[in-house]
Amino acid sequence: MIWHIAVVVAILATGCDLYFRSRTLRRERARGRRDELTRLENRRAFYELAGREFERARRYQHPFTIAYFDLDDFREVSRLFPHQVGDEMLRLVAAAARHSVRASDVVARLGGDQFALLLAEAGTEAAGAAVKKLQQTLQELSEATGLPLTVSGGVVTCLQPAESLEAAIGAADRLLHGAKAAGRDTFWSEVIMPQPIEGFEPTRLRRAYRVPPGFDMPMPPPRDRPG
Repeated sequence: MIWHIAVVVAILATGCDLYFRSRTLRRERARGRRDELTRLENRRAFYELAGREFERARRYQHPFTIAYFDLDDFREVSRLFPHQVGDEMLRLVAAAARHSVRASDVVARLGGDQFALLLAEAGTEAAGAAVKKLQQTLQELSEATGLPLTVSGGVVTCLQPAESLEAAIGAADRLLHGAKAAGRDTFWSEVIMPQPIEGFEPTRLRRAYRVPPGFDMPMPPPRDRPG
């Protein structure tokens, strides 16, 4: 009888040990995918999720959007003010971005003041609405806090799958740099859409988002077609 009790106790102890080890492992994995400051997905998690969404969109011919953006003049703010101010700005941007998209979308901090959005099954209208909501939310937070909270970025919407995920991300990064060169609180966008004639490069349309709507912005230069 005593040995039966000993066996049961040993089994329970082993089960408890495995449970706590499993919970600790899950926490460690979660920490490895989260940015500590903003509690958003980190770079590693974003690229993993973007890769899955890219393959799903290609398989089922669904649209999706990737956006890169960062804070305007953040280096200057970091130079002039204590780092706590910069940290608070990053947290506010993270909260505004999370508020501006659906629960199914992904918001990530890639590092420094650079952020990314992954909008599953989002076409041009949904992408534009998310960007404008982000800008408006930041404008309200800026008025409430007195902090310079504007962001600029690049948006790539794939109505037809891009050549690769790297190509879509590269396009978003290039558009980000172009938008920042054009001015503050500016987004440039590119739409990759199918053409009816097979064998031609996918059509790429470019637009600019800005608050208030209707403000004329310079457009990105057209891409050179291969000869």
